[in-house]
Amino acid sequence: MAFPRMPDLATGNFLVSIEGMEPMSLTSVTGLGFEVVVLEDHESRGTGGQAPHRNPGMNKVTPVTLSTVELEKAFQLGKWRNNCENRVERKSVSIHLHDASGIPVMGFDLTNAWPSAIAINSVPTAGEGWIQIDVTLVHEGIQRLVL
Repeated sequence: MAFPRMPDLATGNFLVSIEGMEPMSLTSVTGLGFEVVVLEDHESRGTGGQAPHRNPGMNKVTPVTLSTVELEKAFQLGKWRNNCENRVERKSVSIHLHDASGIPVMGFDLTNAWPSAIAINSVPTAGEGWIQIDVTLVHEGIQRLVL
């Protein structure tokens, strides 16, 4: 009986689960953010210097960038990106931030994510250092998880 492979949490603080892929620990995740567009009420502008009434508008989400120095993980993400050239393959993505002892402290779910860009950001010179691969995911929504 084969045991399932456990994700390696020693190389990163983020555990990322992408639908249909093995969970992966990554060195960096950036762009986890969301905001609400603020709408100003134009009818209140002639009120003698008072601030306009503001209302919440549409939700905006930012692209999320996943960074890794492990080429096997970069290959999986790159393969997904290549598949999207013919037909966009949207997947659910779950991101958990772990503390130094490996305990999850914060989590996010991305809805209908797909990779829009892949970049090699740092290439070692003279054979020293790490190759860092960055994959940018666009998505249709982000939800904070209660852990």
